[in-house]
Amino acid sequence: MKPDARTIAKAIAAIAAILLVLVAAGCAGVKEIGDVLGATQPGEAAAPDGAVSEPGYEQAPSRYTDKGVAETGSSEGASTVPVQPLVIKTKTMRVEVKDVQPAVEQIRALAAKHGGSISNLQIATDTDEPVYRPQTAESGGLLTPLRGWVTVRVPVTAFNAFVTDVTRIGTIKSQSESAEDVTQQHVDLKARLENLRAEEKRLREFFAAAKNVDEMLAIERELSRVRGEIESLDAQVKYLEQQAAMATVTIELEEPKPVIRPQGESWGFLDAITTGIRGAAATIKVLIVVVLTALPLVVLGLLAFYGLRALVRRRRAKRAASQPPVGGDPTSGTTDEVS
Repeated sequence: MKPDARTIAKAIAAIAAILLVLVAAGCAGVKEIGDVLGATQPGEAAAPDGAVSEPGYEQAPSRYTDKGVAETGSSEGASTVPVQPLVIKTKTMRVEVKDVQPAVEQIRALAAKHGGSISNLQIATDTDEPVYRPQTAESGGLLTPLRGWVTVRVPVTAFNAFVTDVTRIGTIKSQSESAEDVTQQHVDLKARLENLRAEEKRLREFFAAAKNVDEMLAIERELSRVRGEIESLDAQVKYLEQQAAMATVTIELEEPKPVIRPQGESWGFLDAITTGIRGAAATIKVLIVVVLTALPLVVLGLLAFYGLRALVRRRRAKRAASQPPVGGDPTSGTTDEVS
């Protein structure tokens, strides 16, 4: 039996009603879920039951100025500020000047002008002659050229200006410059220093909560160790910062060497004579050593030579005595003439 049109319409109406009920229930569930999610703050995850939200773990933007890193805006568009580099600058210069001592005074004035100071100074001659000597023409002029070494510490901000002023006091013969980047070392030391300070703070809290003398003594020993490491790292950090804040410039000063010796000096004849006498004495010394070394051999050679010579003469004399003379009477001592 086939269903009629009225029965089909009732079935369709029932199915539609069931679908409307299901849709209404789904909307109510979605609304409830939205209400639950709306209880939390925007951008913050819902904490579990009994959990306390800790600052620093929220997703809100934060700024860490003590670590040299800054974050602004959302997490996707955060911008990081890099750590300022820490560089130690050193420079070495060799300058030829007319007179070393006035040049040293000029460098001293330039160092004071740019906020620096001289950390090392040395003036000398190549022949160990007195440094402070007469320098006028009436007194005979300079004896030998002077040389000077000046080490100056100047702020990094005035480094280029100071070097430019130094180049004007003479002729630059050579120069070299180096820069040592200690940024990573400085960051590592500061991080270790912060960790040690946090450890010291916790140890002080434990010390305050100690219940007996043994615990207090153990914590005090640990505090002493941590405090010593803190002071050591703090000194290293300050040393790096001071080295980077001040540049080191070493300047070698030299006077031009004269073509001839000044008046009043020897032309070298006495030195030549002295050198010749020393050479002759050295030659005689060598001969004496050779002769004394070979003297025993010479004596033995002479004794052997004269002994052999005497033996040969003796044999010849015996041989001559045993043979009669030819053509004459040996007893008369005369010879017959051949007619």
